[in-house]
Amino acid sequence: MRSSVWTFLYIAIALTQCPIRAKAAMEQSHSTSVAGMVKLVLLEAKLIENLSSYADELEKKLNILKRAVPQLQAESNKAIGQMEQYVSNPINGFSLIRRMNQDWNDWILFMEDPLGSSQVAYVSSQKSQLPTNVDLIEACIAIYRLQRFYNLTVKDVSTGMLNGKKYDVGLNALDTYVLGQEHHKHHTVDLAGEWFAETHSWLMEHTLPTPIGADPEKMMHFFASAFFNYKYYSIALSLFDRALVLGKQTGDPAILNRRLDIEKMAREEVSVKTAPKVDATNYGRGCRGEFVVTSNLYCVYKFGSSPFLLLAPLKMEIRLLNPFIIVFHDVLSPREIDELQKLARPLLERTTVVKFKKYEKDSRRTSKGAWIERDHNNLTKRIERRITDMVELDLRYSEPFQVMNYGLGGHYAAHKDFLNNAFVSLCKLITTTILTIRFHFQLTDVEQGGATVFTILNQAVSPKRGTALFWYNLHRNGTGDTRTLHGGCPVLVGSKWIMTLWIRERMQLFARPCLKETT
Repeated sequence: MRSSVWTFLYIAIALTQCPIRAKAAMEQSHSTSVAGMVKLVLLEAKLIENLSSYADELEKKLNILKRAVPQLQAESNKAIGQMEQYVSNPINGFSLIRRMNQDWNDWILFMEDPLGSSQVAYVSSQKSQLPTNVDLIEACIAIYRLQRFYNLTVKDVSTGMLNGKKYDVGLNALDTYVLGQEHHKHHTVDLAGEWFAETHSWLMEHTLPTPIGADPEKMMHFFASAFFNYKYYSIALSLFDRALVLGKQTGDPAILNRRLDIEKMAREEVSVKTAPKVDATNYGRGCRGEFVVTSNLYCVYKFGSSPFLLLAPLKMEIRLLNPFIIVFHDVLSPREIDELQKLARPLLERTTVVKFKKYEKDSRRTSKGAWIERDHNNLTKRIERRITDMVELDLRYSEPFQVMNYGLGGHYAAHKDFLNNAFVSLCKLITTTILTIRFHFQLTDVEQGGATVFTILNQAVSPKRGTALFWYNLHRNGTGDTRTLHGGCPVLVGSKWIMTLWIRERMQLFARPCLKETT
């Protein structure tokens, strides 16, 4: 018995030491979009239903055995008690021969019959839809991003205390263990130790809802061995002691000697103090709401000569005059927003950044987006006309609408929308002109996080459903205005949907002509 336990432990240790590696298969980037993670929720519900069906088949087979075994046992007990006398009766003798020839072959077939083959086939067919190791690594990075930007401790995250608000959620031992593994791999030993300590605390009070959790003793040995190999001896010792109590092995000399070895290492273990990991950049400060609002500007109604503005002037909040940044309020209705999201959902793909003259996925931008032509249907045409009324610019040759959804800790690091001179040739190849003016619709409220932060201007605009953020990112002479450097803050809680339109500068010859900069 003991050898089988230790064999199990050696296997467990080997598994825990395997680093999380990326797969070469096509990645779906599940964590970068709430819409993508919703698909995983639905898939998990189907897998649980499938597992329940598998349990029903097991139970059905078990019930057959429970009915049959007592009857078989009763007949066997009659024979065992008086074997020669039993078989000397021709009825018993014949029945024994027939049972051993036929019934036990039937039982062999019964036991060999592959159970739950349809359920196993279903799970296998869904494996390609499961998150890969790349997805898991991205999720770990997202949690660390949220910690840095919103000054969250390991305890905060593991117990669902997010930015001062308690949620009825939490991480289990396997969740915190994987986060610790990832930090250990990247040599952030202090944070790894904190996550592993949370793993230890959870295990002392709960049982895992996985196959290993069915045997608490083995589970404790599993984690004790893993932490020992990671050189977190104090945690390993505590779990080892718990396993000894559960297995009633406190008197085994070999086990106790092993415990003494771990205890000696634990006494020599050097504790590592956790250093603050808060993002101290202006980007991080803006995301945490640390900018001081000093604006003396105001809100006005925007009127105009168009039929739309004559009937429904728009609410316009002027945030800055130089550079010009404004927020339009209540410019999209809930019905229009719902239709835009419905259009975008099946088309969402991982967003990219321009990198070395190519479009590439990058951890600086974690979201999914869908391009929708401005003349796609009556809704998009109507929104295009409304934008023209709002900003009085020529939208010809502008980009299609890009509808985006952010996921776990989804963000877009501080960047500028105009392209450097080095990329003008690329831009001409793709679009014939340089990106210039940004129109940014907010399609959802976001409970926490997700603000748009102008890092140089110390401006932060929180997402609000139906609003539109608009700014010029070029000077009047056509050069890039570096003051418009901005970023999308990590989403802490909520689903952030936005729609963006980049308007071309070259078509604004009469609407916004180039002017020489004055000093």
